[in-house]
Amino acid sequence: MISTEHYDVIIVGSGPAGIFSAYELTKLVPGLRILLIEKGKLLEKRICPSRINGDLCYHCTPCNIMSGWGGAGAFSDGKLTFSPEVGGRLNEYITPEEFKEIADYVDRVYLDFGAPSEIFGVDEDKIDDISRRSAKAGLRLIPARVRHLGTEICKEVLARFYSYLSSKIDIIN
Repeated sequence: MISTEHYDVIIVGSGPAGIFSAYELTKLVPGLRILLIEKGKLLEKRICPSRINGDLCYHCTPCNIMSGWGGAGAFSDGKLTFSPEVGGRLNEYITPEEFKEIADYVDRVYLDFGAPSEIFGVDEDKIDDISRRSAKAGLRLIPARVRHLGTEICKEVLARFYSYLSSKIDIIN
């Protein structure tokens, strides 16, 4: 049962946007009353019965893979790709300088929550070589810095976000 308490902000969904919205608000406006509502389960309870039994999808409502703490990507291989040209059209809305500033900030937050320090895609010689070979094949390489968390570390980072946020905001799962 949802309380009749007053909240200054209500966030719906605990995917990356919901988690970062809550995180930013706790940093920028301490004391703000925040409620985060998630229809799915907490990370450790997100178990897919078809993966356990080796069956076809059971069509659970909500789906434990797609819904819950961390969002649909919680069980991915945890790659953070820092390029405005990958994953959308962000470069149509912000400048390259703004993107770099935001990407560097997000990267620092992930590092603070336990992401590994190694970053890929920064070796200029390798990038030039792959770019040339790609062009010969009629392809265009989009160089990007990539921080690879891996599935297990991704879960650990999400658990740390939950621990931090649950001490500062109300979360309903």
